[in-house]
Amino acid sequence: MANRHLENNKTLWWFAGEDPYILSFCSKKTKKKLALNGLVVIIIMTISAISISFGIYEILESYYIGLIVGIYSAILIMFLYIFILYTLTKDVIPPKVKSKYASYSSRALRIGFLVFLGVLVSQPIEYELFSNIVNEELTEYIATEIENRNNKLNKEYALKLNELRSLNIDESTLQTEILRFNKEKELRLHNFIDYQTSRNFFVQKLIIMDSSPKTRFIWVFSLVFVIIFIFPVYQKVYIDKSTNYYFYKEKVQRKLISDHYQKFVVTYDEILRQDYSQFGLKWKSDYKDPPFNSVPIEDITYNSDKEFNEWLLGESH
Repeated sequence: MANRHLENNKTLWWFAGEDPYILSFCSKKTKKKLALNGLVVIIIMTISAISISFGIYEILESYYIGLIVGIYSAILIMFLYIFILYTLTKDVIPPKVKSKYASYSSRALRIGFLVFLGVLVSQPIEYELFSNIVNEELTEYIATEIENRNNKLNKEYALKLNELRSLNIDESTLQTEILRFNKEKELRLHNFIDYQTSRNFFVQKLIIMDSSPKTRFIWVFSLVFVIIFIFPVYQKVYIDKSTNYYFYKEKVQRKLISDHYQKFVVTYDEILRQDYSQFGLKWKSDYKDPPFNSVPIEDITYNSDKEFNEWLLGESH
């Protein structure tokens, strides 16, 4: 039942960015493969909405803003993801010659972006799952920060005390200044502790989670998210170009391009006929297979200026 549902599910095809007309001619295997892509895209969108909503809530402590930003980001990620999937489709129209290095670099950048997106989306969910471990690490981090601050203040006031002693002031005044220094230092340290305990620390929690030796196992979960994000890419890239999927995709694209080209030629020639009828001008291509322009017409040699002028008057650009 599940396989049959995947075979003819136009909703899942839409989420995969595919044309139902083209898929109607494809094998069951291809239909299921691309329907599965659509299902994974829905999963990615849902995970992104939950994760980003939670992340924004942790930073701004607002359910409403977190929910709005999460849903908006999920929809944005979905359309961006569909677009990337579309750009990874093999060329069916003869492309301009380009280097393999440029092609591989372009593909690597797109896949690398999806890997980055997968890791980024996974972070808030991973923190929620392992917050106990991360919070213990954060407590140690805060204690270290307070200790470092205390040592810094001790050095600062020790220098001030040495400066006073170098002035040879009386002992009573010196003791008064020492008491004042202690109160001032305690107040500054107390303010620093209050500041530390009032901070949100969510970004710092994520940094600790990703860098602490005690939480390195969490990268396994990041890897799972990355696999989910690049799974549809793997499915799409490894569809054989000899399948009906690419045969009918080429057929549809060629028809669309040819139809638009014919409309353009008719409109262009009509304008020339109306405005320059005395010259007998019309559209003329330099290629044998317009509008795909993959087979150029061989250069023509003109034996005289008259022949060249006749050719020039018969050509329009």
